[in-house]
Amino acid sequence: MVRVGVARIVPAVHGQRAAMTRAWLIGAGPGDVELITLKATRALAQADVILVDNLVNPDVLQFARADALIVHVGKRGGHPSTPQEGIVAQMLDHLNAGRSVARLKGGDPFVFGRGGEEQQALHAAGIEVEIVSGITAGIAAPAAIGIPVTHRDHAQGVVFVTGHGAGSGEPDWGALAATRMTLVVYMGMRRLNDIVGALLAAGMHADTPCAAIESATRPEQRHVLATLGEFADAVTRAGLGSPAIVVIGGVASLALARAAAASSSDAASSQGRAMKTLSVGIGCRLHTSADEIEIAVRAALGSHAFEEIATVASIETKADERGLLEFCARHALRLKLFSREQIAAISVEEPSAAAREHLGVDGVCEPCALLGASVARTAHLIARKTVYAGVTVAIASTERAQRNIATLIQQDLS
Repeated sequence: MVRVGVARIVPAVHGQRAAMTRAWLIGAGPGDVELITLKATRALAQADVILVDNLVNPDVLQFARADALIVHVGKRGGHPSTPQEGIVAQMLDHLNAGRSVARLKGGDPFVFGRGGEEQQALHAAGIEVEIVSGITAGIAAPAAIGIPVTHRDHAQGVVFVTGHGAGSGEPDWGALAATRMTLVVYMGMRRLNDIVGALLAAGMHADTPCAAIESATRPEQRHVLATLGEFADAVTRAGLGSPAIVVIGGVASLALARAAAASSSDAASSQGRAMKTLSVGIGCRLHTSADEIEIAVRAALGSHAFEEIATVASIETKADERGLLEFCARHALRLKLFSREQIAAISVEEPSAAAREHLGVDGVCEPCALLGASVARTAHLIARKTVYAGVTVAIASTERAQRNIATLIQQDLS
């Protein structure tokens, strides 16, 4: 498979296109390579040239022909991009030279993917183009954390909107707030403060549930859950960035309900036999309530049972934090506290500027989760930093070490 950053410009052969030349606009889906459609893989296997956006998972290119020309043409919000006119020009050059061309985009080509513009340009040049739909991130990202974009009890409809427009001006956030429908915002992370402010000014309640999901359906997926009044600050503290989808509306509360239900279900099925293998690292602001901490912990647990928690850990400055102490007492959990020096010795994947400024460390919850594990050297993070209403939570597990010990004991007994 040939990969280049800039396509070769090949002149047309007597202005004619070969009879078998084809053009496709293909949606690659939200990120997980398994969410691309069968029709898309078949089209990729036929294309001579594939023009690929930045947001497409590179693993998708395994479906291309071995001799296909792969051209990376950018297109990612907030980053330098190949001009749209240049992309269309490349497509036409290859098509006029008799090559079949696939334009591969993240999500769906007709949902904020400029597929409509490219279809118009190809039609104007007398070229028919086949549309291969993809799963758009506006549906897949919320679903990845248990949020349905519509629900009879919460929203009778959904509005997809971009956080910025191309010459079309600012979206009418007041009108959108008045719809009382779920708002799914694409490309809105850079302007999240402005968007939240506009919705609050339009009368949307500060307690409206919100979610931001970064790199949805990918292994590096992260998310933040918070109310509208605290949402922008929570996203900033978590360090979330593009690509991300923002969900605003009552349906976002179902992400927490799903996590709590999963925890309760697992607890019921494993009652009396759950191994306490989890260490929960917590970072929180002053005067955070025990209920807020509990919601955040249950959200981070995912499919793990609450009864698997052996230890809660935080920075030593939280020794007198009433909400944290009440949470631990409520569930008879051991609280371990660690110094700044101990925490600083554990590197974190994405340093937090806010934590560095206020505490002198790059992050609290992930280092504390690892330090709180009873067998720290063999502990591993099973949930990286998640955020809810200002509470950061990470979870480490010592399950592998526990299993090894159990195996050794069993061998001794036998």
